[in-house]
Amino acid sequence: MSVPAVAAWVSGPMAELNRDIIARRRPAGEFPAAVAAALAALPADPQRCAPQEARRLVVLLGLVGASLGRHFQERDPAHRRQPERAFELTAGAGFVPFLDYFAGLARQTGTGHPARDAYASLTRWSLPATEVSWGGTRLAGLPGVFDDGAVRTYTGERDEVRFFELVKLSETYERAVNLALTPLAEETVDVCGAEAVHRLGVAAELLDALRRLNTAFAALPPADGLRSGHFMDVFRQFAVHWRTGDVPPSGALDPEALERDFLLGTDLPGYRGHVTRLRPGLLAAEWDRLGVVMDRPGLPELLLARRALLGTCPALAGLYLVLRAHARVSSTHLMLAKKYLFTPQRDRDRSGAGDGGVVSNRRGTTGMDEAALERLTRIRGRHPLTALRRLPTADLESLAGVDALRAGHTAEVRFVTSGPALVRPRASDVDDDDGDGDGDGDGNGNGNGNGNGDDDDDGTPSHPLGER
Repeated sequence: MSVPAVAAWVSGPMAELNRDIIARRRPAGEFPAAVAAALAALPADPQRCAPQEARRLVVLLGLVGASLGRHFQERDPAHRRQPERAFELTAGAGFVPFLDYFAGLARQTGTGHPARDAYASLTRWSLPATEVSWGGTRLAGLPGVFDDGAVRTYTGERDEVRFFELVKLSETYERAVNLALTPLAEETVDVCGAEAVHRLGVAAELLDALRRLNTAFAALPPADGLRSGHFMDVFRQFAVHWRTGDVPPSGALDPEALERDFLLGTDLPGYRGHVTRLRPGLLAAEWDRLGVVMDRPGLPELLLARRALLGTCPALAGLYLVLRAHARVSSTHLMLAKKYLFTPQRDRDRSGAGDGGVVSNRRGTTGMDEAALERLTRIRGRHPLTALRRLPTADLESLAGVDALRAGHTAEVRFVTSGPALVRPRASDVDDDDGDGDGDGDGNGNGNGNGNGDDDDDGTPSHPLGER
């Protein structure tokens, strides 16, 4: 069976079978036999696959493996103690055990991909390529490994398509933010210089755009966005363990969000240890980047070490705007977690429905509960420059050049090879002020930060951005 044939089976018959099993129209026991038949004609040796072919198969077999694991563990609670038994079948013409076949494909990707499904393949590789542009100039992009514009999911339901789109578009904004901030952290740019001010203004605008994107998604009616019941009972239940103690995919493994936390000096007791425990779920290059940034001082520490005043170092105003925007993004993500997970689960607990899934809905996939996320959100808001909140926002934005960045420019995050994203905010969403009196609901939300080399993983050099 060729890669296109496997892709067609995953998107069609497999998604339908998953829907039928979840709805109890067909028995879960049918799934392993269907998988074995569908994968029998794959190449006998996964290590003969080219890297791009291997990446595509990792995406597809990741969805297959998650489905195998879910159905096996749902059949009997005792199965959760031996999750690897779900994979007692073979793949390929060489009859290679499924887990070994997957591990071979993961090695062939050349990325250090885990020997199970992961955030990178489930979201970044699976979906079409994305890019953020500002005034017609490309700021950053994230590649995909397919060229058909399709979004592959467990069941084919639109809830999953919309949510995956939101995740990848969000990470694209985050990539652009980190590209703007990294030269400051590396101290290849003077942290009090004009370029630093410009880059910080860009990052603040990008983060504000990210917040509006997610807020707009949360405001959609369930029929147009994400139903909490589907998120809890269908989507999340595929994030099962393949082996005891491994790390299932989760939005909490978004490497751009993790990197931004360390760039901005987020300091919560135990947080570094928490991130270190996520390492098995990350690509090798993702962990390498995190390892570097975790060992550097955050940007607040770098700027405050200059002992400069706001009047002589306007980058302080820019950094304050970035830290404020970062905290607001965190608050928005907490709101999404409450809306789609924690609040509905509390309602279930009150009604006696409980939490009976193979993946608990009382905490995130990586183990963070609501209280931990609330603490992390508070920490992000209590940054070292909070004293500047007493100054008028307009004055800070003028010092940071944000008002000039917004003038006459528009920003866009989009899929490159597919149609308009389902979750892109409507004009009415981006024009709506957020009610906090700071005038930041203008819908621009992006910037033209200077380029600093290759801005993505597809080998395309970035444009020289932010020319003033």
